Amino acid sequence: MLNDTVGAYAALFFLESPLAGGLLMAATFVFPKTGLSGLAAAIVAVIVTRLFSFPDSRRRLYILNSLLVGLSLGAFYPLDFHLVILIVAGAALAVFASAALADVFWRHERLPVLVIPFLLVAGVTALVAQEFYQLTPPMDSSAMGPSWLLPEANTLFCLLGATFFSVHPVVGAVVLVVMLWCSRYMALLALTAVASGQLIFMALGVSTQPPLMAWAGFNLVLTAIAVGGIYTVPGMASFSTALLAVILTALLMIAFQDLLFVHGLPLIALPYVVVTLIFLVALRSRPGVVAPWLSPQPGIPEQNYERARLARIRNGEVNSVPLLLPVFGRWQIYQGFDGEHTHRAPWQHALDFFIAEGGRSFSGSGAALEDFYCFGLPVLSPVNGQVVRVREHLTDNAPGDVDTKNNWGNFVLIRLDSGLHVLLAHLRQHSVRVKENEWIVPGKLIGSCGNSGRSAQPHVHLQVQRSARLGSATEPFHLCSLLRHELSGVSEYLLNARPKAGDSLEAAVIDPRLAMPLHLPVGRQFTYRVDGSGVLPQKPCQLQVVLTLLGEFRLMSDTGASAAFEEKNGVLAFYDRQGPDDILLDIWLLACGLTPLTGSAHRWRDSPSAQLFPLGFFQRIALRVTRPLGCGVDSVYEREFIADDGVWRQRGQHRLRLGAKTWEATTECLIDPELGCQSISCGFGQRQWRAQLTKLGLASDEGVPGWHQFWRQEEQIHEQVQGHHSMEV
Repeated sequence: MLNDTVGAYAALFFLESPLAGGLLMAATFVFPKTGLSGLAAAIVAVIVTRLFSFPDSRRRLYILNSLLVGLSLGAFYPLDFHLVILIVAGAALAVFASAALADVFWRHERLPVLVIPFLLVAGVTALVAQEFYQLTPPMDSSAMGPSWLLPEANTLFCLLGATFFSVHPVVGAVVLVVMLWCSRYMALLALTAVASGQLIFMALGVSTQPPLMAWAGFNLVLTAIAVGGIYTVPGMASFSTALLAVILTALLMIAFQDLLFVHGLPLIALPYVVVTLIFLVALRSRPGVVAPWLSPQPGIPEQNYERARLARIRNGEVNSVPLLLPVFGRWQIYQGFDGEHTHRAPWQHALDFFIAEGGRSFSGSGAALEDFYCFGLPVLSPVNGQVVRVREHLTDNAPGDVDTKNNWGNFVLIRLDSGLHVLLAHLRQHSVRVKENEWIVPGKLIGSCGNSGRSAQPHVHLQVQRSARLGSATEPFHLCSLLRHELSGVSEYLLNARPKAGDSLEAAVIDPRLAMPLHLPVGRQFTYRVDGSGVLPQKPCQLQVVLTLLGEFRLMSDTGASAAFEEKNGVLAFYDRQGPDDILLDIWLLACGLTPLTGSAHRWRDSPSAQLFPLGFFQRIALRVTRPLGCGVDSVYEREFIADDGVWRQRGQHRLRLGAKTWEATTECLIDPELGCQSISCGFGQRQWRAQLTKLGLASDEGVPGWHQFWRQEEQIHEQVQGHHSMEV
């Protein structure tokens, strides 16, 4: 009950920290009547949610709306028997209103319900309360601040305190401290919103003194936070949008205040709700993905920024269409984007594939099409989609000849769900294996490489275009999950790439020796003995795979720290690190956070969150000051199979650059073909850590018994760990 209650206080600012919620709850007792009323309403809401078994995932939302009902009643009306009845009834009603409206809003364009249930219930209780007493006139906040406090600072703090209906600078100071501690960008948005609101009121000749600014100015703050950082990805576009939303909120504050007070109703959070929903609906209605970008799920600005940063690095450019390689085996790029031959605007986004050995694309004299290495080889679908046009009757050109009347030759055109189209052209005559209107999946055989159309030698042409019309302008795209082979023999794994002319590419093929041990089913448990700097000697720690209510797979530590992961397109990728400090989880993610499941990958790159870096206290302070939204680490991984030991050795070099300063860390992971990550080590300066797998198991479930397998006998583990005590701890 305590976690749910304090969590509701933090939820007003979209925070999840129990400590932050506890501080905010304590601050409301600057006015005991207001604080007590809010706490009583929150407790009633907790009881109601549990009594009626409302879902845990939305429990804090329900309690938050009830909490606000209690705070508002305690702030505006004297505490007596009538008010107690209103608090209990209002809190219970807010829970049911939240449950009903949250579902309705989510079904309609996935909109948040915000504090609409509170507004409805607060309006009802205010009308009922008029039968007993009048609405308490707002207090003059300027008289509440210390004499040495500047009027501007006093107004700011009182405004922030009004978010909890406690117009007092002490409450506002606590709110600002919580913001600075949990999200510095959120604090920046709040301060900017207050300053902008003051300027708007001054420009319009509206008094910024209480009651308007002190009692209702928090609408500006909440709107800026929601529009500029909670529901959008932080950036210049979202920041500018937040300022625009603040202007509209200020206008609505002026428009609504007199109208509501005539009927004995306080303004409270109505402008914030109206403006935020207007902007969210408008932003969701835009075609394509353009700035400001909406966050896939609401979160504090730093989380949204990190998710977007990592997504851009791993998934490719925004508005670039992801495709798989449309061929088997190793091929080369004959012509890339903006190619010198035919890939010119408006058809500059295209790739030509062929096969060359020793600098030649054919054997023998090259006089016959069959002399060319790629002629007649399979061509595959690179996407899910529907075949909308097919041509296969054109004759293949003799080497050196071209058909300028039918530029694309034989082709297959596939329509995507987005409305764009993928064209595979210059196919071999009568080789097409799909029909118009047929739905196909990636890897489906669609034809063979040919030399039809404007093609002097056999090759496969790939492009994404806007419409089904041949000759339509092309759109950017990139290839996913492939290997780029270098002349040195090293194969670099690329999660996404836009290859250039001369690149030698091959689709990454999953190796069962890696895929099976690194597969993470729900309930899988890993127990490690961790040794190193700041860790209790031989401390056993556990990681377990869990499935959240939202269908998200997460690797969770016994400390409560966790990270989400996906296993798609032949790669295991982790993201969204949450929770307290946990050295085991952090070095696990740093060493294995992006692991291709192909045995042919010798090297790859990634940019995990700097949050994973094992920094000291003052180093973390420096990171927060210089990179308030966070940043990524430059990581280069190398992997080889150690035949004598029968394990994969995966090493990582990680660099974190902050101005002229560069911090470096190294990781090494041994991957056993049966048990997965057998051991993980990390070095950072003079500090080192090592985690040794001691037990692998599966948590029990209904009808599924749990099991555990010991990796080493305890005596062997003890000897092995002792052997590493030479490390500097």
